[in-house]
Amino acid sequence: MSTTKVYSLHGKGLKLNTKEDIEPYLSELKGIPDVEEIHIGGNTLGAPACQALADVLKNLKSLKIANFADIFTGRLIDEIPTAIGALTDALIHSSTLREIDLSDNAFGPRCAPSLVPFLSQNTHFSILKLSNNGLGPEGSIIIAQALEQNASAARRHRVTGPRMMASVDPTDNQPSVSATSGHFKTNFRVFHCGRNRLQHESMAAWGKTFAAHGGLQEVRLYQNGIFEPGFPELIAGLSSCPDLKYLDLQDNTISEQGSSAIAKALPSWPNLETLNLSECYLTTKGSSKIFTVLKTGSNTKLTTLQLQYSEIGEKALVILAEAILDHLPNLTSLSINGNIANPEGKAILEITDALEEHGHGDALDELDEMEEPEEEEEREEEAGRRLDEVGEDDKTLKAKLKKGAEDKSVDELANLLGKSTLS
Repeated sequence: MSTTKVYSLHGKGLKLNTKEDIEPYLSELKGIPDVEEIHIGGNTLGAPACQALADVLKNLKSLKIANFADIFTGRLIDEIPTAIGALTDALIHSSTLREIDLSDNAFGPRCAPSLVPFLSQNTHFSILKLSNNGLGPEGSIIIAQALEQNASAARRHRVTGPRMMASVDPTDNQPSVSATSGHFKTNFRVFHCGRNRLQHESMAAWGKTFAAHGGLQEVRLYQNGIFEPGFPELIAGLSSCPDLKYLDLQDNTISEQGSSAIAKALPSWPNLETLNLSECYLTTKGSSKIFTVLKTGSNTKLTTLQLQYSEIGEKALVILAEAILDHLPNLTSLSINGNIANPEGKAILEITDALEEHGHGDALDELDEMEEPEEEEEREEEAGRRLDEVGEDDKTLKAKLKKGAEDKSVDELANLLGKSTLS
């Protein structure tokens, strides 16, 4: 008899519409005693097949990982809410579950309510992967509020005792209060939610959710169309997570307002190891605020810093060099390509020297797409000319563009952007 505790149909390209279609595979699954992992991604399942699978999931007493990524390709949107609801409802009372992956399924906001029962009631899972689902701000707010309810449930369980089955490992799967920070911590540790169009409208909800859980260690919110007004509330919530080690905000518009929020929060994350702010329009002013705080020694455990294509100029990079030399001895990966500096100039030389001082001379990534500093000066002069002509600075103009994005078509917004060069 096989001793494996993993059941996988991953990538087989199966089209399982009915209970009869999936039954042979369910028989295999039921034949594995104490299965701990199930992976069914890369297949397409209909609602009846999902319900049949759900009936089996309810009886898996050792399940730790449920990978349901990419299981609805080609399915009509009308059948997905019922299908995903069946699968997640089956796991509401699973006390052994640690990770669930629902990524790469075209949920849209319509499917978000189907996830609420599981997300709000199961307080045992630690890892939630929910990327590339098309949630939009409406759907993401529903998810955030469900997870906030989850934190409330965890608090109740801590005070009164859980209504669910007792954890198989109470040392790492029970809510707690940090003895050093005083922050309440649920079991929620890792959250991936990239490519979901969260936008800045949902950031207040997410800030509350992250603060409520308190124990997050890894948060990835890349490519979500978040503009800078959303970052203060988001980052304020994350600042209540003192154990944060990995933060990925790539390809959102952080700018000066968001950079100020991050700079303020950095001392709250003494264990931070990876910070990804690439393609975030930090600007020289915004990034200088972040680097100035790093220069105080707030995050000495940082090993990976990604800052590509973020409009960072040489003045800010000099501050970064000082921060590396004085307080970032563990930095082994630094990406600054696509910013505004001479690859052979003072700023890059000082960064290279600082890395070499710590024995990490190979930490700096390639610099083949750096912009010349003269181009930055030209953009600043152009911004000044526009200010004289229209009486608006770039910050005001960007705010208008963002507001316009809410009620203009994509084509109209593109035309508006085409007439202005934002720096």
